Amino acid sequence: MKTPGSNVDFARRSGWLPLFFSLCCFVFAAVAGAQTLDPAAPPTGDLDYVEMQRRIAEMLPAHPDLLKFSRVCLFPYAEWPAGISTAAREGQQAFEGYSLKTDSNLIYLLDKAGRSLFSYDLRQNRMQVLAADREQKHLQLDDFALLRDNTLAIADNSRTALVFFVDNQFRNKVDFDGERMFFRYISFIEPDRLGMNLAVCDSGRNRSFVFDRAGNLQWEADGLCEPVFYGNSLIRIETRENGLLINSFSSIGSESARLYEYNCEPGNIVLDAWAAGTFSGQLAVVVYEGRGDEDHPDYARLLLIKDAAVTVHRFVPDLDIRLNLQTPYRLLLTRVGIQLVTARIVAEGLEIIGALLPR
Repeated sequence: MKTPGSNVDFARRSGWLPLFFSLCCFVFAAVAGAQTLDPAAPPTGDLDYVEMQRRIAEMLPAHPDLLKFSRVCLFPYAEWPAGISTAAREGQQAFEGYSLKTDSNLIYLLDKAGRSLFSYDLRQNRMQVLAADREQKHLQLDDFALLRDNTLAIADNSRTALVFFVDNQFRNKVDFDGERMFFRYISFIEPDRLGMNLAVCDSGRNRSFVFDRAGNLQWEADGLCEPVFYGNSLIRIETRENGLLINSFSSIGSESARLYEYNCEPGNIVLDAWAAGTFSGQLAVVVYEGRGDEDHPDYARLLLIKDAAVTVHRFVPDLDIRLNLQTPYRLLLTRVGIQLVTARIVAEGLEIIGALLPR
């Protein structure tokens, strides 16, 4: 996938401006069996993050078979363009949040408070600004998609539109087709692996769309999708109290195809679930489950689904309610293999952490 030119200020080049809004709260976690819980001292919403994680560590002890996360890179707090906004560090109650995406040794971070899109190249150990507008603030950037031919698509809910830039120049926007408005509120947009198409999840109309990189509508369907392409299909996760139905749907026919039905551990309920990506024909889904609420977490599950079979890996969830992250988990392909990555707030900035998946 090609990316826009580095160190470009869209305000100077085109008069349009990126800004983003992230909707997926990185808040909930999963819940352990009764033998691991301490009913007299569960974590509560009144505790700060450090204390909550300490108590969760007591409830969910480390095991050799758990996925283990470590630092992949850091987007530091610093004066722009050397780093991201300090909004999260300063504890602002309504700081805008982030959108995190990956592409083979590259990590992209959209910082709404800083009105900037950053990239981090793991091979060169270098961070740079891909797009920013620090002055004019013409565009509300709710999410982004990097497509082929130096195309950048932006979801702008102030205009309820998709806005496209090519070679750092405004090209066109998509908001209606002459007869109807397409969108009411865009939750996210997501490119396919080749950067040829992008999916749009419109929670305002409970509808999913697929456009090509020129902004031409390819197909649409009722219901919401996950931020991932599974071949030419999209994914829909239906949450039930004690499990998930994971389906795919596409332009071929109106019926969804069942990929997998997941049932929680006995006594657990689903707290939240997200599609994290695909690799080698496998769909990765992260599930947070627990005994009633986020105060009683079980280990989080990573489901790797292929041909109606599933491999399950467990890990300790992170319950940082300060972090407003568009999609909490992503897959990252590096020289060492496939990693499950996420972000967390640390004193120096936003830390990207990853856990290597067993081969």
